[in-house]
Amino acid sequence: MAEWSDSKLYLEGNGLFLLLVPVLGYLAYWVYRHTYPEVDTARRSVLVVLRGAALVLLVSVLAEPVFAWWSKQVIKPLVLVLVDTSASMNTTERGTTRLQQIAAVIADAGWRSRLAQAEIRAWGFAESVYPLALDTAAVVQAGGQATNIGHALVASLESIDEREQVQGFILLSDGGHNLGRDPVQLAEELGAPVYALGVGGEELPAGIQLAGVSTVQTGYVGQRQRIDADVRSWGYEGVQAEVRLYEGERELQRQAVVLGGQGQLQRVSFTLTPQQAGPRIFRVVVTPEEGEFTRADNEALVFTRILEERTRVLLLAGGPGADLTFLYRSLVADSNIVVETAVQRADDALYGGGWAPAILRDRDVVFLVNPGAWLLNGPPARELVERVEAGTGLVLVGGVRTARDWRADSPLAKLVPLQPSAPFTEGETLLRIGAEGRYHPVIRKQADDPWGRLPPLPGYFRVVRPWPGSLVLIEESRGAPIFVAGTYGQGKILAALSASFWRLDLMSSGVDGQPQTIRQLWRDAAKWLALDAPSGRIRASTERHVYRGGEEVVFAAQVFDELLRPQQGAAVQIAMPGRIALELQDQGAGHYRGVYSGLEPGEYAYSATAGVDGAEVGVDEGRFIVEEYSIEFSDLRADQALLGDLAHASGGAALPLSDWEDLLHKLAPRKKVVEEAQSLSLWGPLWPAWLAIVLLAAEWLVRKRSGMI
Repeated sequence: MAEWSDSKLYLEGNGLFLLLVPVLGYLAYWVYRHTYPEVDTARRSVLVVLRGAALVLLVSVLAEPVFAWWSKQVIKPLVLVLVDTSASMNTTERGTTRLQQIAAVIADAGWRSRLAQAEIRAWGFAESVYPLALDTAAVVQAGGQATNIGHALVASLESIDEREQVQGFILLSDGGHNLGRDPVQLAEELGAPVYALGVGGEELPAGIQLAGVSTVQTGYVGQRQRIDADVRSWGYEGVQAEVRLYEGERELQRQAVVLGGQGQLQRVSFTLTPQQAGPRIFRVVVTPEEGEFTRADNEALVFTRILEERTRVLLLAGGPGADLTFLYRSLVADSNIVVETAVQRADDALYGGGWAPAILRDRDVVFLVNPGAWLLNGPPARELVERVEAGTGLVLVGGVRTARDWRADSPLAKLVPLQPSAPFTEGETLLRIGAEGRYHPVIRKQADDPWGRLPPLPGYFRVVRPWPGSLVLIEESRGAPIFVAGTYGQGKILAALSASFWRLDLMSSGVDGQPQTIRQLWRDAAKWLALDAPSGRIRASTERHVYRGGEEVVFAAQVFDELLRPQQGAAVQIAMPGRIALELQDQGAGHYRGVYSGLEPGEYAYSATAGVDGAEVGVDEGRFIVEEYSIEFSDLRADQALLGDLAHASGGAALPLSDWEDLLHKLAPRKKVVEEAQSLSLWGPLWPAWLAIVLLAAEWLVRKRSGMI
């Protein structure tokens, strides 16, 4: 950056006033030719100078003197260069890796000459960003577990103080973005164009990949459990590979598969029968073949929790009905749930015999379906309260009898999260997920809200008041609660404040698979209610138990107050040994969320702590695994389309790496001359007058001390 400056003094007023300066100087001298009493020559000279300076200053104001200066700078524009150094850049094409192809372009003399007019600042990036000296690009090693193009753009721009000088970005990448925010959306917000040079082809190198491994989250001792592994390959069509199942280092099973090639997805299933309860981690490995680009994606982990027994559910109904039949069919379809039914007769007894408290014994969950007066207010209700308080889960499914026979003094009034009030409100009732329900384990996590696409219910129960600690999972379109969760003692409760749920299944059958929404609700409700409730006022977990290398680990927590209502404004922190603590962000309704990135492969233990007003209110613990298989290797194809969209969104351009000269011509960095001029008026309305007053005051003081006054 070159710079030069100049300055001058000039008059904006009439310069003739300056002709009075010698006259005024002589006048001051003439006045003090003689003094009374006489003073020495030095003191007389001081008096002459003070009065003369004051007079000259006042006259000079009339001439309006101005001091001006200006400077010129030759500024080089800033060009930010981002070089993708992620693991996918190690892909070899035509005998050269993608990163080597980029390094060869950067080392070209033409590259340097075309950017000579600009100031270059460079960074390398994978999942994170780091400063890069372009002279050393040839020796940089590709690595990392993910590629975050959006973060590289934002972080490099934020590190620049002179943002107004940034002319644009040069992005050298294969476009394989797989972590963080969509870079195309971020490019629209940058305020600087992105000029992208794409490297790499859209064909995957030779390799065999475990695309995914899955099993049920919860299994049971002695019950068969299936583990599915999805294998795909490129360049090995017709080759027979072995897929092996391990627990730790112990091989459990193996199967052979003839590879289809060309990315064809092939499923291999293992079936085993766990004999021991507890968390289990299985490892699936596909034997590597000669010539594979990478073997990091040849194995994957899967987590499951094995329980001692299946969930034992009792359907206790006020009478036969369509909802009872539908509930039974929905629950028995899950082999992890054992279902028994007890139905009330007209004479306050059960079909098959009278009432006995043993009916509720050893039940994990009780579904109370359309109960009448006897079940709501008689011996079954009192026994049910005791069972729930001890830890049994309860689902209350309303109906006509419930609306008719509900009493505020019913023993069950202690349990139900919301107290229903008659009459039943009839009319088409559309459903949606409640604000609190979106994070609840009973509600299935989907990309959109499937409940809004279900047909309407025939109505719902109005409610008197919310029960302390209740959470609205599903509500009708105007906000009235339909499915509500709560707790009592050691047990958990779910209240369904409507009827005829079988209609949702019947009327939506065959339409986009939506009947599974309501069927799955009952199964997930039974499993959630059967789980032991964690102690304390915080419940924390990761979204998954197993993450691939490079993926962000997502933590979610719920915090409750003393009445088990959602606690807002809590300070929630996740701590892991040897790691910086993570502060979770308040999502509202007592939910907190945070993301931890950059974890190396391994098994991690964490503790979640919640505090309110500086006092700790609860602690929860958990574990998760980051496996060796990195998301960087899930798809090694170059994505030139993404680079094009990114460049277009930012106002830049995208070309293949071979056309780098054309792209630099489009960028065309040029020096520019910036001139800055400033001036200072020496004749401002205040300071000359004040200075003249000071001079005259000094003259008066000298005269006073000399006895002239």
